[in-house]
Amino acid sequence: MGFDALKNIKQDYVFVSLFLLLLSLSILKPTKLKYYPEYVDWRTISALFGLLIITTGIKESGYLQRASQRLLRNVKSERGLIITLVIIAALLSTILTNDVALFIVLPLTLSLQEMLSNDVKNFIVFEVMAVNAGSALTPIGNPQNLYLWHSWGIPFLSFVITMLPLVTLLLLLLILFVFLNFRNEKVEYVDVEYTINKNLALLSLIFLAIFVVALELKITIFVLIPICAIYIAVFRDVFKKTDWLLLLTFILMFIDFHLISELKIVSNAIKSLNLTNTSNVFILSIVSSQIVSNVPASILMSKFSHNWFAITYGVNVGGNGLLMASLANVIAFRSVKGKMLIDFHKFSIAYLISSTVLVYFLLFK
Repeated sequence: MGFDALKNIKQDYVFVSLFLLLLSLSILKPTKLKYYPEYVDWRTISALFGLLIITTGIKESGYLQRASQRLLRNVKSERGLIITLVIIAALLSTILTNDVALFIVLPLTLSLQEMLSNDVKNFIVFEVMAVNAGSALTPIGNPQNLYLWHSWGIPFLSFVITMLPLVTLLLLLLILFVFLNFRNEKVEYVDVEYTINKNLALLSLIFLAIFVVALELKITIFVLIPICAIYIAVFRDVFKKTDWLLLLTFILMFIDFHLISELKIVSNAIKSLNLTNTSNVFILSIVSSQIVSNVPASILMSKFSHNWFAITYGVNVGGNGLLMASLANVIAFRSVKGKMLIDFHKFSIAYLISSTVLVYFLLFK
């Protein structure tokens, strides 16, 4: 996307919807306009800013695409292929965020179409569920985790340990879904050439490690400035390729859903649901993710409950289900030519229901 995305704002339905919502709310509450900058969690935005640039550098280096391709050469069956792709997607999403992981795995998957009798669109559905599940593990795996991590000031390792049971259950369930839905027939791999920039890959991986430490130590701004300066000086194309529209989208989310949380009809409805009960917070976080997507749901729920454990579990489970439940879902849907809406919901809703029941009874009862 990058700067090209800014030229095509009208094609980004999520951004346009949030912008139109902001205009409507601004008309309803014009006295709140001067407070809009205060509604944005700038710590989360600055963290997302750095992660977007660094992970774009990793993606543009082509290094992980080449490494993934070499790994796939050893896979001999269709079922083994999708399991490998699911594991790659889940692992990458823990450190590169769920959308960047998709930008790496999706081209690999689409390149496999010629060698498979199955439509790779079904592979992509499972990869989306994999990044939604895998990204739940770390604070930097997805935007909702990043926001909730900053909101409650949880140590990085404590966050990972807390999320590990959820991610384990989600991935085991996803592997079961793979075994139930894919055959074990033989496949042959076709190579795709990727241009590698080793210097960009090495620099970006070093920057990622430094930036994660800076996030934990709360000194983000002190490393963000030199990182940006080095990219501009040495790898300017990384800035051009960075998805700046995504950053603007999250700023709109903060403002929109702060305003929504102040609407009496919304606040009264949510407060009537007994949010002192952990199970209720978990279920409501899932349901609200289906309605407004899991990042806005995390922002909205945090206005009414301090139970970060239940909210984080809920919005991460709730990333599956309907297409709009996660931005990763939308990214995948846009990347695939042709219709996949029915197949996506057939698998994703079944996975949402199964994972909700499993997590609820094993971890919340």
